[in-house]
Amino acid sequence: MMKVKQYSKTIVVLLASLAIAAGGYWTWQNYTYHDTKQPQQILQQQQTTQDDVVLIFHKTGCPDCQQVVRQVNQTIKQGQADHYVIVDTKDSKLYQKYNVIEVPTAIHLRGGQEVARYSEANNPQRLTQVIKATKE
Repeated sequence: MMKVKQYSKTIVVLLASLAIAAGGYWTWQNYTYHDTKQPQQILQQQQTTQDDVVLIFHKTGCPDCQQVVRQVNQTIKQGQADHYVIVDTKDSKLYQKYNVIEVPTAIHLRGGQEVARYSEANNPQRLTQVIKATKE
């Protein structure tokens, strides 16, 4: 009988730890921007193709960016673009090349040419449209 009590405490601790880890992962997955490693190289490769690329610019600490991060991540999962490139303006000068003056900004490129853009967080439907990059 003593071993059952001892094991039940261990099992409860393990289950609680697992729940905390799963919750942490879920939060990280949904409420964090997952910046693209080497975004400039990816964009250079896509300029010669007719691929759809969606650039998403955000800035660490930006309240508007945090307001839409979950929506951005969910929309990327449903999106139809060939590539998504996520860039923190604090870590990259790429925003200058694309004339990004406010964040969040989503830019849909096709064959290296801009076909749609949306900045700000006040029109979630428009932001979703640009990120989904629906192909005609």
